[in-house]
Amino acid sequence: MELLLAPLQTYTDHHYRNAFHQVYTGIDQYYAPYLRLNNDGSIKEGPKVDILPKNNPYFNITPQLMCCGIDEFFILHDYIVSLGYEEVNWNMGCPYPMVTNRNLGAGILNKPDELHRLLEAIYPRLKLKLGIKMRMGMEETSEILDLLPILNQFPLTEIIIHARNAKQLYTGGCDVEMFKQCINETDHRLSYNGDINNLEGFEELRDQLPTINRWMIGRAAVSNPALFEEIKTGQLIDTSTYRERLLAFSKAIESSCLVSNPDQGFALSRMKSYWEGFCEELSEGKQLFRKIKKAKSLNELNDFTESIVD
Repeated sequence: MELLLAPLQTYTDHHYRNAFHQVYTGIDQYYAPYLRLNNDGSIKEGPKVDILPKNNPYFNITPQLMCCGIDEFFILHDYIVSLGYEEVNWNMGCPYPMVTNRNLGAGILNKPDELHRLLEAIYPRLKLKLGIKMRMGMEETSEILDLLPILNQFPLTEIIIHARNAKQLYTGGCDVEMFKQCINETDHRLSYNGDINNLEGFEELRDQLPTINRWMIGRAAVSNPALFEEIKTGQLIDTSTYRERLLAFSKAIESSCLVSNPDQGFALSRMKSYWEGFCEELSEGKQLFRKIKKAKSLNELNDFTESIVD
């Protein structure tokens, strides 16, 4: 069984990944948040810096890109090649209308002919192995059954399927039954993504999908970073240890943020964002986050967060 870290914008960047490596175990493959172009054709700076080898000293990661055209694809592709990577993942899953309305992310999923045209044009020039992370469709999860025969024509390394359609965003349940159909309709290695929130829920999914051995965890990686380890061991981490390690994880992320940008305001903003997720798993989380939101300095924030081990 392999556990994969999902590429979450502003969350699972190198600050998170390197801190995780110091505190936790359980992740087999890291996926970096997507690279995308600015309006002037340059690559957005944050994701560009995120995948620099010097920022990822502990492990190999899989960069991700998001684009809707061939020229855009190869600007991003060539940058990734220049850094020495061997594989890229193509984001066809981002569900937000501001993205899909521009044919980006999941916006390609209701255009099977366009998807086929893009892949046919890209493969002759491709220097990287290519995998895809996708939703099951724009409006209906059944749309994926029209897409898989197209994808079967190309030598993808994998397809990671978030078992929702784009219209759902992150609401409603995942369509596990449709995912089961996908297993029979694809020639590619499949990974499952969607609503893996706790050990019990994962074990139920594993029983429903016994042939799947690659699982991607997204939002729960922020609310419960210990989840990977709990799944690998099959055991919940005791409350005291959980809290001590969560605090150590927070401090490691903060330290990394300060190394890259000594402006404490940057680190404070980032840590508030992380703690909004961390607090979801703490019994006193709602009260704690109300305090954290009002923190005016890192010292003040740390005074609040250190209370979880008192």
